[in-house]
Amino acid sequence: MADHATTTIDLVNELVNAPMKAIDRLFEDYKATAASAAAAGEGSKSREFNQIVQEHLQGLLSKPGALERIPVLGHSGNHLARIKCGSLVRFRCMVQDPSYGEELHLAVAQLVNSSTGETKQVFSHYTDADHVLEEGWEVDYSSPDNVFTEREVAYCVSIPGQNEWAQLGAPAVVLEDALGKLSIGAQSTDTSGDLPQIDEKKYPLRGCEHSAALVKFHSHGRVPKVVNTIDVVGIYEFSHSPKEQGGDDVSEQGRWPCIHAILFTDVTADTLVPGLPHPVAGEHTDRRNMALAHLSSVLGGDDLAAHYLLLHLLSKTVAVQDVKVGKFSLNLVGFPLLSKDQAPAGTFALSNPATRWISGVLAQLVPRCVEIPFELKTVNSSTFLPSAESGDLQAGVLQLAVDTEIICDETCLHEGTLDDRGLRNLQALQNVILDQTLTYVYPYQSINLATNLRVLVLSNGKSILENDCDLYLSESSVAFLARINDESAASFKPLDPMHTEQIRQYLELVRHMEFSVPTEVSNDISDEYAALRREAHEKGETMMTQDDLSLVVTVARLISISKGEAELSSASWKEALALETRRGERNSQAKVARAVASANPPK
Repeated sequence: MADHATTTIDLVNELVNAPMKAIDRLFEDYKATAASAAAAGEGSKSREFNQIVQEHLQGLLSKPGALERIPVLGHSGNHLARIKCGSLVRFRCMVQDPSYGEELHLAVAQLVNSSTGETKQVFSHYTDADHVLEEGWEVDYSSPDNVFTEREVAYCVSIPGQNEWAQLGAPAVVLEDALGKLSIGAQSTDTSGDLPQIDEKKYPLRGCEHSAALVKFHSHGRVPKVVNTIDVVGIYEFSHSPKEQGGDDVSEQGRWPCIHAILFTDVTADTLVPGLPHPVAGEHTDRRNMALAHLSSVLGGDDLAAHYLLLHLLSKTVAVQDVKVGKFSLNLVGFPLLSKDQAPAGTFALSNPATRWISGVLAQLVPRCVEIPFELKTVNSSTFLPSAESGDLQAGVLQLAVDTEIICDETCLHEGTLDDRGLRNLQALQNVILDQTLTYVYPYQSINLATNLRVLVLSNGKSILENDCDLYLSESSVAFLARINDESAASFKPLDPMHTEQIRQYLELVRHMEFSVPTEVSNDISDEYAALRREAHEKGETMMTQDDLSLVVTVARLISISKGEAELSSASWKEALALETRRGERNSQAKVARAVASANPPK
């Protein structure tokens, strides 16, 4: 038993430090087993080599502590030139461009020694490098024992807006610290010369540091789609882009970072907040109250705004009988204006201390936040839609991973002219808010793909965009935010780490719960809707519209979800009606107060 444990540990260490050597060892063991089976008349299928070796590798990496030993390809791409070919890396990334298609690849190669005529097989599934061939050996491409397979290639980037706590590397080995400890051996190649290429136009947030790589998926079956977020473990090397191949001069083609994926998994709540036990029955309410108290405190004690902000953070678009439900964009009104000379110019960073304060709070709670200041130069000079009109899919600002929180700051919007590009950009954002679709522009047609993005608009007055819900902040909240500056924000007592992790886990888990609306509750809502309309008509008041009903149902749905309930309850419906009544009264009072203040400006 001890010998077996020692062998497993040695194999894990070898896989981390010299993965191709570990793969060669596993392949030789497999060939010996296959030869024994063939001698016994049991037959052998050479095309099973790839699958068997992959299963062995996945088993080794599933051992406790194995993944944590692998260096992480971080969010910054400035270290790519220091990574040695043949090393094993982890990469948390988003699929930006899956259109690189399939490659035909020599997975098992029959080699022949040009001097002696000796032959042997090598497993080359996870490498494109010719330097693995020893001197005197060459591939016998005419051999029937060669095994060709197909693999999918995608361009992947660091997840845009990924907050620091949600990145790989906090509990794991950081790449810069681990590079000097790697023992790659003869498989390594010094890459201190030419820098690998990263295409800045393929990252949604131009000018922001990021890593990128061509990821080659060798497994048959599931391949991640555009904007999917995945954790990849694979062998790092350089490769030519499949879109560049076919030219006459290979030397002029770029050297692209490449990861041969041994395994990949979706990024989930358990990978974002690992090791934290799931809340049991009854604990969702405690987590909900904890989140509400925290959000209320950072909004200057505005309990109503805290409720709506929490519902917004829990929203997710789902299809129910081909109808999209669950989206809940929110406009919080009452933030102090930013003077024109303070507004950022052409950057995706918030300069208003009040909006930056809210963005910083949310960055501690949700995995991904992207800031979009509505400064004219930024809106007019950026491209919000992804486009392949040049032949290669270039990213747009809105080509973002599922569940990304988009924080729009309208407090820096001043008089000026939106050009055609700026208008198209705002329309693209409006389409995301209303329809949860994003247009991918191609040379001869455009394709609308479904998104799942949350949009929070922070403004002084009502937003120029149409949102699902708008709420004027309370007077105390407006005064609190007006006093926010970098010094006061730094002095604010932060949430303790344990409670922070509990809220993070709560948000991720309940947002992705399966949810349904019982028939009896649906019937009760229809009856009450009709009764409310009759009552309003009799009193001569404004009657509830279908849009009003849809909003209340969405709020009720999110209230139930916030309690960890899998079904819409009548209690949540009544709570939603009360909450919407409070919001309507608050907004009406705020509008009257603003009208009076505008008619009687201070002298």
